[in-house]
Amino acid sequence: MPGQKPQKKFSQNFLADKKIADRIVALLDTTPDDVIFEIGSGRGTLTKLIAESGARVFSFELDRRLIDDLNKKFDNCENVRIVNGDFLRVEPGDYYSGKFKLIGNIPYDITSPLIDWIIRFRERIVRAVITTQKELGDRISSHPGSRDWAPIAVFCQCFFEIKTVMTIPPSAFYPPPRVISSALIFEPRTSPEISDRETFELIVRRAFKQRRKLLVNNLDGFEGLDRKSVELILDSLGIDPKSRAEQLGIGDFIALSEAITSAKLS
Repeated sequence: MPGQKPQKKFSQNFLADKKIADRIVALLDTTPDDVIFEIGSGRGTLTKLIAESGARVFSFELDRRLIDDLNKKFDNCENVRIVNGDFLRVEPGDYYSGKFKLIGNIPYDITSPLIDWIIRFRERIVRAVITTQKELGDRISSHPGSRDWAPIAVFCQCFFEIKTVMTIPPSAFYPPPRVISSALIFEPRTSPEISDRETFELIVRRAFKQRRKLLVNNLDGFEGLDRKSVELILDSLGIDPKSRAEQLGIGDFIALSEAITSAKLS
């Protein structure tokens, strides 16, 4: 395959299957009026398909070796701008002041910080199509009661409706990864009221810290609350103290966070 070789330090696996690339881009449902932020240009496979829709594209690529080839490839595309830089450091307003769509094939090791980025700029995102390792995709799109239900799913689904729309075999990439990938769609939902985001996130992470432990055991001592106080709060919310974290839905975690925040202030 011509062009720069993928580098392990960037966790690069270039999408090489044209049919799958077409399907992924179709999930964005682009129009000439759209602005697209692309996470990782790679060799420009998705960039080219998006540009052909007439949408305006800001494509961010960290690997400096790829930039010259990308600039040459899109030299005559007035609607494409290639940016050499770390997407996790991008401030959208530096490039575009309105709402945008987001697309990218995400290396496993930056998924968590990228999720933080997506949540931070959620009010600017119209739709996101994210390709990631299937195992992680299953967690992000999981539901309460499943073994995949985890903090990352709670945090994402507070703000987005998420669904897995396709699985992608290793053979679709160059070089082929050792894992199956999934493409997920993120669509904004009405954000719930959370008075103290920091407390909410701490509670969710603590509740899942030891999955096999009862919820009351994991929360015992949180913010100075003793076991009895935790039991009383859970009971007041109609949550069985003998529950485990994976049994609680987003609404339960928000109610628990609000109750503990109130207890701290009283």
